[in-house]
Amino acid sequence: MPKRATTDHGEIIHFAGRHHLFPVVRRDDAAAIRLASREDVTADEVRVGWPAYFRPFIDRKLVFVYDETSGQAVTRAEADAIQAAAPAGPAGEASASAT
Repeated sequence: MPKRATTDHGEIIHFAGRHHLFPVVRRDDAAAIRLASREDVTADEVRVGWPAYFRPFIDRKLVFVYDETSGQAVTRAEADAIQAAAPAGPAGEASASAT
């Protein structure tokens, strides 16, 4: 499946829900925020709310890039590079889409 890029908070929350993920942050670095499952949380991380997760999206203008198996927050330039590297669709055009 092609990678998609979004800044839509609802879309990101739905992705997390489908994959049983929630936001966590490292205790010693508030900027190190990510989505994790219960099994994936490390001892130095603590669960936080969605407003804390989305703050870097607003402050640093991040984009969430995902497919049906994984997702990550990246800069817009990184998102564009990931999508440009996606395989071409049936019409020869990149099949990734951004919102």
